[in-house]
Amino acid sequence: MSSRIWLMLLTLVVASGCESKPSAPVLSDTPVYQNDQAGFRFRVPDGWLQTANSYLPEGELESERFVVRYQMRTPEQGANLEVLAFNDSPDLDLAEHHAGPSFRVNRWKQVADPEEVTVGEASGVRLVYTARVDGREMTKEVVAFRREGRVYAFVGLFSSTDDKARQQIRRAVESIVWRG
Repeated sequence: MSSRIWLMLLTLVVASGCESKPSAPVLSDTPVYQNDQAGFRFRVPDGWLQTANSYLPEGELESERFVVRYQMRTPEQGANLEVLAFNDSPDLDLAEHHAGPSFRVNRWKQVADPEEVTVGEASGVRLVYTARVDGREMTKEVVAFRREGRVYAFVGLFSSTDDKARQQIRRAVESIVWRG
């Protein structure tokens, strides 16, 4: 082959290897989770492992977006803490939104009145639901904050009898520090 053909082939190989592909952020098991795009950080409960992480685009979101997820194995069933982000709107009913399908449940039963919470200087609402998942009574506890046109929902899922998981999730939420 001529050197010109080799040069063209080499150029094609190098160019094809340089395409930018989307990538997820690296998983991290640091004691503090920080998301500069969303403008918050919080203390991760001891023993919880980050199992997924994603980037948030700027501006309007096309749909509800997953931000980060942590899991812990417990004697009860295991527990999850995940953060979701979605667009806020004046007619958005947070209690109804979170009663909808998630975690293999079609409809969650709200078991407590919405509770106003303040973390730092940010006001939010705590919503508590239950449902049967794989034959076990599970609790889904959501603390949602409306911030700059978005809702950030901190969603805990745990066995309804697992007080330790509930306490750890609540401590993580209480440790949130918002930027600005």
